[in-house]
Amino acid sequence: MRWLVLACLLVTAPTALAQEAPAPERAVTASVELDMPVSEAWQLWTTNEGIASFFAPAANIELRPQGPFEIFILPDAEPGQRGSEGTIILGYQDERMLSVSWALPPYMTEVRPHHTHLLLRFEPLGEDRSRVTLTHSGWGEGAAWDAAFSYFDGIWPRVLAGMQAVQPDGAGD
Repeated sequence: MRWLVLACLLVTAPTALAQEAPAPERAVTASVELDMPVSEAWQLWTTNEGIASFFAPAANIELRPQGPFEIFILPDAEPGQRGSEGTIILGYQDERMLSVSWALPPYMTEVRPHHTHLLLRFEPLGEDRSRVTLTHSGWGEGAAWDAAFSYFDGIWPRVLAGMQAVQPDGAGD
């Protein structure tokens, strides 16, 4: 008899038991193919000299779990106004994956205290070619978050394109 009641519930009220699938997480994804081996692309993202060659004038990177991964867009500005300060390396696999926390720009005061997440994947495409794919996730909801998402949706492809201008063997020297 119990099974009959359950069967009736399932047949007569399917919407009561159905749940909406969660919305997919919002993420910015960008990718670039480079005329350099993965080892050189890796150096561009994991050394202070590498970052300075294509992204920002200065950085504070210590390649270790929980090490700093700070990118200084305005290195001479006051602390807290220089760029992605206070960000850290969450984890990495040499020449394959780099996971870091990311601070939003200083002028985005409402969302700046909430770090987001960058995941960089490095893929060989042969001996002297590679692909770098960046995924930026961890976005909140609301107008300030929407503005931050739009900003990075436009900026990350340009940052990655800047890697193409780096001369082979130019990072980490």
